[in-house]
Amino acid sequence: MATILIDLDGTLLPLKAWNPVFAEISAIIAKRAGAAPEEVWMRVREKNLALMRRLDWRAFDWQQLFTSAAAELGVREVPDVVEVLHRHLPSFRLNDGAIEALAELREMGFRVEIATNGHASYQLPVIRQLGLDRLVDGVRTSDAYKCAKTCPEFFHNAQVMIGDNPVFDVYFPKRYGLRAIFFGDWSKEAPEYSRRLSIPAESTPPDEVIRTLKEAPEAVKRVMGKT
Repeated sequence: MATILIDLDGTLLPLKAWNPVFAEISAIIAKRAGAAPEEVWMRVREKNLALMRRLDWRAFDWQQLFTSAAAELGVREVPDVVEVLHRHLPSFRLNDGAIEALAELREMGFRVEIATNGHASYQLPVIRQLGLDRLVDGVRTSDAYKCAKTCPEFFHNAQVMIGDNPVFDVYFPKRYGLRAIFFGDWSKEAPEYSRRLSIPAESTPPDEVIRTLKEAPEAVKRVMGKT
C-alpha cells in the first residue's frame, strides 16, 4: 500500500488560522515588557527564520521561541502556547476540499499521513479539533524525528508528498525519491522560499501543481502512474 504524506499548516489548514494565537501571546508579552506586540513577534520570527535556515527542527518550537524573545525584553513569565491555542481552536477551519481529498485518497487504497514541521504538542490538538485524526492513518511531526522535513527518516516508506512549501514539501522530498505535488503558486513561492531559506528549491520543480485540494486525488493518480 503506497503512503501519501500531506502537509498541515498552509495545506490542509490556512496559515492564518494561527494568527490569533500568536497575536494574543505577543500582546501579553508586550504589555509586560512595555513594548509593542509587533516588536515581540518580529523577534520570534527572526529566531524562527534563523533556525529554519539551519534546517533545525526547533524552529517550530513556539514555546521556546516566545520564551527566548520575551527574555530579551526582560520578561520571564510567558503564556503557555498550548493553553492559548485551545482557546482559539473553535475558530480553526480547514481549507476547502481538505476532507473530501483525504477521504478520496483513502478510498483509492492509499495510506494517508499528515507530515508537519510543527511539534506534536501543538499539532495534535488541531488535528483532533478538526476531525483529521479520523481521516488519516498517521501523523509525522518534526519533534518525533528530531529533524524537520529535511531528513530521509521523515519520508521513510512514503511515495508522495503534498504541500505548500517549496523547500520542505518539494525540494527535500524529491531529494529522497518521493513524488511531489505542490499546492499553491509555484512561480511565486519557489523564488521567495529559495531566497528566504538559501535553498535552491526553484531548481527542483514539483511533479504536479494544484491550486485546490479537490485536485489532489487526480494529481496523486497521475504521479503514481509515473513510478
